[in-house]
Amino acid sequence: MENIVTKNKIRALSEKVGLNEIITGLLVKRGFDTESKLKEFLEPSLNKLSDPFVLKGMSEAVEIINHHVNDGKILVFGDYDCDGIGASAILNLALSEHGADISVFIPTRVEDGYGLSESSLRRAIETYKPTLIVTVDCGIGSVEEVKLCNELGVSIIVTDHHEPGDILPDCIIVNPKIQEVAPELCGCGVAYMLIRALYGDRYAEQYLDICAISTIADLVPLIGDNRIIAIEGLKILSSTSVRTGIKSLLKVSGHRVGQQVSSGDVAFKLAPRLNASGRLSNAEKSLKLIIGDNPYEADLLAQELETENRTRQTLCSQTIAEARELLLDYDLVNNRIIVLHKEDWEGGVIGIAAAKIAEEFRRPTVLFTTKNDIYKGSCRSISGINIHEVLSYSKDTVIQFGGHAMAAGLSIEPNKLNEFLSVSNQYIRDNYSDDLFRPSHASDAQVDLRDINLTFVNQLKRLEPFGMGNPKPTFSAECTQMNFERIKRLNHVKCVIAPQVELIAFNEYEKLEILRAPMRKTIFFNPDKDVFMGKETVRCTYKDMVLNEVIPSDTDILLSVAERYSIKPTDEVKKHVRSAPDEIFGRLLVCWSKDTYKKLIDRHPNYVRVLNKVVGTNPYNAILLAPRGIENFDYYSNIEVYDNPPQNYVEALEKAVSAEIIVHNNALNINIIDKLPDRNSLIKLYNSLRHEYKDCLIDNLSNVYYKCSLNGYSYDYTEFCLAYYVLLELDIVYVDNGILRFSAGKKDLSLSNILKLAGGGL
Repeated sequence: MENIVTKNKIRALSEKVGLNEIITGLLVKRGFDTESKLKEFLEPSLNKLSDPFVLKGMSEAVEIINHHVNDGKILVFGDYDCDGIGASAILNLALSEHGADISVFIPTRVEDGYGLSESSLRRAIETYKPTLIVTVDCGIGSVEEVKLCNELGVSIIVTDHHEPGDILPDCIIVNPKIQEVAPELCGCGVAYMLIRALYGDRYAEQYLDICAISTIADLVPLIGDNRIIAIEGLKILSSTSVRTGIKSLLKVSGHRVGQQVSSGDVAFKLAPRLNASGRLSNAEKSLKLIIGDNPYEADLLAQELETENRTRQTLCSQTIAEARELLLDYDLVNNRIIVLHKEDWEGGVIGIAAAKIAEEFRRPTVLFTTKNDIYKGSCRSISGINIHEVLSYSKDTVIQFGGHAMAAGLSIEPNKLNEFLSVSNQYIRDNYSDDLFRPSHASDAQVDLRDINLTFVNQLKRLEPFGMGNPKPTFSAECTQMNFERIKRLNHVKCVIAPQVELIAFNEYEKLEILRAPMRKTIFFNPDKDVFMGKETVRCTYKDMVLNEVIPSDTDILLSVAERYSIKPTDEVKKHVRSAPDEIFGRLLVCWSKDTYKKLIDRHPNYVRVLNKVVGTNPYNAILLAPRGIENFDYYSNIEVYDNPPQNYVEALEKAVSAEIIVHNNALNINIIDKLPDRNSLIKLYNSLRHEYKDCLIDNLSNVYYKCSLNGYSYDYTEFCLAYYVLLELDIVYVDNGILRFSAGKKDLSLSNILKLAGGGL
């Protein structure tokens, strides 16, 4: 009955607001469940912004600032990220235009660290000699520093948006988090409210572009005031009259000035470049870029930021790789939080790296580097776990901390690292459900792919801009066989759904056969509009896939069985610490028989079910049918191998991973197909490989087959793979550091276990 009522309600609302029922239902699930709420969301405008004086302390802040504009010297004390830079920029521009004697001090990440510190505060006061300091995007936890400021006879106003501690600084504070009812804003959003309070709405509108960048970059919810700010700011950023520095930044990021700028463009193009200087050098160059009006200087600064951003990307990739390496010796079974330290990690990139590790291993993640014998860390969390709450509980183990539910920073004494891990991990285990750590495949709505068209996508665009609190909708569709094809020789595949609609899976070529296979599956995707040479089409971007049934072909099984014999043990690798598996993590069951697979599913109904390859690196308990090689097994504690695995495969597994290996030599029954190679096909492939790949880098097998086929190799792909595995098995060819080599001398084909499969198995 409740579902019928809900459906009727959605149908009625969709008619009133003129939206597809699926999209209306999506918005209702996000809390916009009345006509007025829907219209407020769908029809944002500047006149609906909250009154700036709803923020406590705003009237007093305006009075004090006006006094010092007329008779004093103002210093804006900012922060080195995109939010703090934007807030510093709009206060500097607005107050200087109204006659203030104003300067900006932005601390450096390496020398000063985040927020106010005694040393940075003293240096700023000595350098600029202000009568008033206005903090932006920082200060709510700076009780002692504000006290010092008062003792030095300098007035101070704290504008911030971070979570307050138990004790507030003794000064005027403007922060939505210190009151029960207030719009949720970023630091720049608070500064924008201050400009509105000082000089009115019409004047403040010129800074909406800067505020939109900070709002989107700082991951505050894009609803309410933030949605209005983002929409109006993106209009300015998309215009040809965009400010000088942003124009230069758009150019170096490959975006044409005057072209539509989306929230994604801000998040992945503008924000990373503005953040790059604060992460690696000094954020003042990003500030200068925003407030400057000299095109030549702006181009130079934008190019510097581009160079630093590339360096940042390299350092970040290196940090992520090193974190993955450290996790080989980490207890991923018992720890629901990841805490890692490396002395020489770059402090400016550990936050980005932590976000990647948190996403990959589905756990809150804290990465520490060393600065002046203290561990400085950045935290990133996962949906459902408030990392600020965790840090608050663990406060006795840290020197200081601050931040939000999803991101925070902290510092600790080196000898407190293990205690911090223990306390925070226990708090998470005691207060958060294990369901938060299980595999998740989120979908806003299930649809029929045939319902996705330009009309649907155009209505969906009314929900933009997307971001935190208003994520781009992900839809799911039940499918069976799909006509995916490779895009040229790229690693991408696509499927034409309708004349104007296609589904593209980027970097998913290895899943081509599974996507094509006649198995029931659920596809997750994001639909969007694509415009090329004036023609509008719908592009659905593949996000994920869940197999609702696993029914591999006999060919797929045979190839996997054959490949087992071609895998050779490598040099012994370092063994890592492993814990016994629990109900979620650590155990992998590997099999090659459909009968065995079914029995294992019956025995372990909650295990993840995968075909050919383990998805990702997080060691979820899983059942793997017909694996192709030994991939992504590194973090497992226990691997059970069924279906009579050959000794060479077991030895290769034992050397490749640190898990405990348990072998079940149950009989393997497979359906043999008439594809096993004969002597002639082996000779033809051998000659083709010598011609195309002798002493060359060998890549994806499908690419090898394609290249050989272009030069006269006439057998089909299955026969090619089986022949290649025989050549590897008998050491006729071998791969040395990725290079294909050829052995001298004749080999006895009767020694091939793969060829013996013709007799019905081993």
